[in-house]
Amino acid sequence: MGTREEAIVRKIRLETGKKINTMFSGEYRSAFKGFGLSFENVREYTAGDDIRSIDWNVSARMDHLYIKEYIEERELSIVLMVDISGSTDFGSSSLKRDVILEFVSLMLHLAQVNRDRVSLMLFSDRVEKFFRPKKGRKYVLEVLDEIIKCIPESRGTDIASAVDFVQKVMKKRSVVFVISDFLDSDEYQLRLKRLARKHDVIPVQVLDPVEVSNGFAGLMEFTDMETGEIFMYDSIPGRNNLLSNNGFQSIGLSTGEPIEGPLLRFFEKRNRSRLV
Repeated sequence: MGTREEAIVRKIRLETGKKINTMFSGEYRSAFKGFGLSFENVREYTAGDDIRSIDWNVSARMDHLYIKEYIEERELSIVLMVDISGSTDFGSSSLKRDVILEFVSLMLHLAQVNRDRVSLMLFSDRVEKFFRPKKGRKYVLEVLDEIIKCIPESRGTDIASAVDFVQKVMKKRSVVFVISDFLDSDEYQLRLKRLARKHDVIPVQVLDPVEVSNGFAGLMEFTDMETGEIFMYDSIPGRNNLLSNNGFQSIGLSTGEPIEGPLLRFFEKRNRSRLV
């Protein structure tokens, strides 16, 4: 691991510890409820209880109405789909790849604190690595180390194929974060909607301010970071603002600002929507 990578690891470990405070952990826990219920016990029926919860067998034996009580199954299955294609090496202040790594680190540690199981996929235009669901501090450190050391076999992007892979391997209902700049053809959008029929899908778009502002005048020379192609154009082509109209609850991250602001706003908005 080179000097730059070592510096990133030290920075992330230091800052992640600071960010996982009561507020972050509490917001995360509130935003992602369990997907199921498990039976806990029975108690006597009281006025206002839902009659559909009455345990008729117990009520008959006790000659009095009793209802079943359930608790939420809290342990979640979290999936982190991480784009490591060539375009993530771009950044005018910091690299998109570094912002992605910081976000993934924070989510891994939040899942660890809340004892959730996490699986992780690294993808380009193919699935580069896949880690099956596990939990624990040792697993988190191993996964982070793999992300930093991973040299992708390809620099291209194929989000649709990555989504298809998750659709096949993840049988349990999961919270799926798709973390990418989404500089790809629009084919993946239909795949994401199909994935969302079973899973809770959250796109996380990481862009650089230069890509968003597109503040160029005149003909410019560009290099495609995935193909190496050099071309002349009067603006950055193919910029896809996923967050404008996709129908998902999305997170927008920028290489020009810290990640905690957008993430906390997402948690708060999601928690408010649950109360409506």
